[in-house]
Amino acid sequence: MLSLSLIGFSQVDTLKLKDKTVLTGEVKKLKQNVITIETDYSDSDFNVKFEDVKYIYLKRKSLVVLTKNRREFGQLTTNKDGLGQVILEDGKVVEFSLSEIVALNEINEDFINRFSGAIDLGYNLSKANNSQQFSVSGEIHYLDRSWIADGTVSVLNTTQDDAERTKRTDAKVDIFRILANRQWYLLANASFLSNTEQALKGRITPSIGAGKFIKNNTKLYWGLSAGINYNIENYVDTSLNKTSSEIFVATNLNLFNYDDISVTANLTVLPSLSEKGRLRTDFDTSLKYDLPSDFYIKAGFTLNYDNQPAIEGNDTDYIITTGLGWKFN
Repeated sequence: MLSLSLIGFSQVDTLKLKDKTVLTGEVKKLKQNVITIETDYSDSDFNVKFEDVKYIYLKRKSLVVLTKNRREFGQLTTNKDGLGQVILEDGKVVEFSLSEIVALNEINEDFINRFSGAIDLGYNLSKANNSQQFSVSGEIHYLDRSWIADGTVSVLNTTQDDAERTKRTDAKVDIFRILANRQWYLLANASFLSNTEQALKGRITPSIGAGKFIKNNTKLYWGLSAGINYNIENYVDTSLNKTSSEIFVATNLNLFNYDDISVTANLTVLPSLSEKGRLRTDFDTSLKYDLPSDFYIKAGFTLNYDNQPAIEGNDTDYIITTGLGWKFN
């Protein structure tokens, strides 16, 4: 009976809390100092503050993100001294304090289960001018030991009496290849932007570059990247259509672990290589507040600037959005 018990114990993820509570099941993720575990004996997942965890054992190999930009992949458990340890594929053991873990993700053997995402909707209605505004946005993420992929899309549609319809569509796909030292990465990106404010029917921008994780701890993530873009721009006035090349320098910041609030901000500066004096800037930021059952409320601000717009006076476009969303794993 003891042998059977130990076998069963070793085949599931296990958390032991400081108050001696033991949770067994499947750990979904550790993010923003909250670890989520799914159990067979509860209708909903348990969300536990990671600072309350005394012991952890994960059945599957995991990507463990530590402070000081360290990343390890292997079997995560806790030794007899209370230290976390990752047993690497070559048998080497890396030890650390559990408080040094910033994030972790079990790498599922099933390809489809490596994806997660979210979707949110917003709607505004005003009696004045019969104004209506609808927004929808979504995101999807993929993660394994060396590859990260992120996809986002945002659509805004505004109508009102005695005014032209306002439309904006913004979509992006990012693919990252984490290099052996785990601090640098290569990236490939493709983005699409269409907005009526700048008379832009569609701008398709593929790009390649490299970046580095500058800061990564239990409160924030900060990274820098740079590379080259190629723009294919189509306007409402087809005579303005053109192609161009640019350098991009980007920084992204993610603040989290502040109760249920998280903030992201991204800034990209794009000086042109093929058009003298042209400079574009893209900035976006969002604030998210988590609600029960994986719902959240979100507010966002996006700004696009071009000092040489196709139509004079349309150098700047910005949007402010709010909405209710739901995330899935």
